[in-house]
Amino acid sequence: MKESVKLILKFLPIHSIVLFTLSGLLIYHLAGKGHKEGGSFCAKKALVLVIWGFVFASLYGHPTFALLTLALTLVVYTISKVIMETKNNGLKKLLLYMGMTVSLGTLACFKYPMLKSELPLMLQVKALGISYFTFKFLHVLIDTYRGRIKELDLLSFSAFIFFFPTFSAGPIDRYGRFKKDLKDTLPLTKEFVDEGVTRIIIGLFKKFIIADKTGVLISRLAPDILSASKPVLWLVLFLFSIKVYYDFSGYSDIAIGLGRLFRFKVPENFNKPYLKPNLVLFWQNWHMTLTSWLREYLFMPLGKLLMRSIGPNHPWFINSVCQLVTMAAVGIWHGSTMSFLIWGLYQGAGLALYRIYSDLLKKYGSEELLEWMNQSRLVYWAGAAVTFVFISIGWAFFMYRWNTAVRIVVRLF
Repeated sequence: MKESVKLILKFLPIHSIVLFTLSGLLIYHLAGKGHKEGGSFCAKKALVLVIWGFVFASLYGHPTFALLTLALTLVVYTISKVIMETKNNGLKKLLLYMGMTVSLGTLACFKYPMLKSELPLMLQVKALGISYFTFKFLHVLIDTYRGRIKELDLLSFSAFIFFFPTFSAGPIDRYGRFKKDLKDTLPLTKEFVDEGVTRIIIGLFKKFIIADKTGVLISRLAPDILSASKPVLWLVLFLFSIKVYYDFSGYSDIAIGLGRLFRFKVPENFNKPYLKPNLVLFWQNWHMTLTSWLREYLFMPLGKLLMRSIGPNHPWFINSVCQLVTMAAVGIWHGSTMSFLIWGLYQGAGLALYRIYSDLLKKYGSEELLEWMNQSRLVYWAGAAVTFVFISIGWAFFMYRWNTAVRIVVRLF
C-alpha cells in the first residue's frame, strides 16, 4: 500500500489532493473570468496551468529536472516556430531533426541507467513524466513540419506540456485538441464536476482495491515463482493481466477525471481491450493514446519508407518489419531493460503473424466461412480467449527479468 500511495502522489504536487485540486480549480476558473467568446486563448488560465505543473514536477520529480523540462519546452517551441515561419525546406528538415535529436537524446539520457550514470551528479535526478512529454514534443515538431499546426504560442504550448493531470502518466494528448479546450469560455458545470469526480473515484477503486489487492494475491500465491507449479504459473499470469489493466486504466481514469474538473476532455486510453477478439483490436484499445501516436509517427512513416525502398510487392515483410519496430519501441518506452524489449518484439511478432493469418484466411476461405466467422459469437469469444492467453504469457516479461521470464514461459507448456 505504501508503494501505491507513492505512485498516486504522481497526481499530487502538494501534500493534499483535495487542497491542491480545489485551489488549482478555483484559481484556474477565476483566471478565466472575463475571457470573451471567440477570443484567443486565456493567457491567465494557461499561466495557472504552467505554474501548477511546474510546482508538481518540482515536488514529485525534482526542481532541477523541472527547470530542465521548462528549458526543453522553450527550445522545442523556438525550433517549432522557426520551422513554421521559414520558407526554406532544407532548413525546416534540419531543424526538425535537431528538435527530435534533442528530445530523444534527453529521453535516452534520463531513462536508461547506462547513459544516466554518465550525467553530472546534479542531473542524476528523478525524470518525472519524461516518457510522456517527449512524445508531446515530437508530435508538435513533426506536425509543425508537416504544416498541420499553423499557430503556436508559448503559453498554450507550455500549458500543454505541464498540464499536471496528465504530466506524469498520460494519456498522451494532442496540441490542437488541448488548445481548443483551453480556449473554452464556458463555466464549470455540474455535468463536468459529476463526471470528473466519478472518474476519479473509479480510478482510485481500480488502483487501490482491484490492482493492489490482486498484486498482494500474486505475491502470496508465488513468493518463489520458479518453484511454482504449472497451474499456479498460469494463474499468476492471468492475475497479473488483471492487475496491470486496472493499474494503468486506473491512473488514466484519475487523470481524465481531474481533466474534466478543469473542463478538459482528456482523451480516453482504454476501451475494454481484453474483450477484443484479436491482437490488432486489442492494441487499438489498449493505451490508445500511445498506440495511436506510434501508428501515426512511426508505423505509417516507416511503412511508406519501406514501400518506396523495396516496392509494394512484399506486404507481409513490410508489415512485419513495421510491427516489430513499433512494438519494440513500445517495449523500450515502458522500460529500459532487455525484458521490455523482448516483450515488445513478442507483441510485434504476434501482430505480424496475425496479419499473415488474416490475409490467408481472406484469400483461401470461402465467402460462407468468412461470413460465419464474422457473425459467430463463438468465434468472437474464442478469439478473445486466445488473445487474452497470448497477452497474459507476454506479461511474464513485464514482471520478471528476461531469463526468469523465459524459464516461466517454457514451463507453461
